Amino acid sequence: MNIEDKILLNEVKKRNKKVFETLFYEYYPYLIRYAEGFIFEKQACEDIVQGLFVHFWEKCEKINIETSIKAYFYQSVKNRCLNHLRDLQIHDRHKLLHIEAAMNADDPSNWIDAEIFQKIQEAIEKLPPRMAELFKQKYLEGKKYHELANLHGISENTVKTEIQRAKEKLRNILLTSTSLKFFL
Repeated sequence: MNIEDKILLNEVKKRNKKVFETLFYEYYPYLIRYAEGFIFEKQACEDIVQGLFVHFWEKCEKINIETSIKAYFYQSVKNRCLNHLRDLQIHDRHKLLHIEAAMNADDPSNWIDAEIFQKIQEAIEKLPPRMAELFKQKYLEGKKYHELANLHGISENTVKTEIQRAKEKLRNILLTSTSLKFFL
């Protein structure tokens, strides 16, 4: 680390607000643009960079910078962005697992989350008409396979096949409608 960075870091460690503000205003806009290269949501980028500066101010005594303050800021923003993306992936994966569990449940009351239910409803509308009708009757009305076979004049195996295909199509539709497509 060069001598200027050592002086600046020591001043921040002494709680010199002017030096901290100078670093903030000097790097903030550049770090936001850098974060936008990872995350395409401005508010999330601002939160990440602001979080970095809060952490830097609160924990500066414990921070060991070996290269430069600039390199530390950029590496920290990159790590925070990657953590944010990982957390989004986990959140979306949990939503997807919840959707799949709801699709596999015989009782539609398992669809507690209104947002998830709405996404499923929209995805069902994208299915071919007979497939959508069979899926709705099975999972929304709670009808059994043999009832659906009798009602539609088709075999029970055909009903099972159509329901399975509907689940696969819904899974694909729902995957493409979440930010999981970014990770796949």
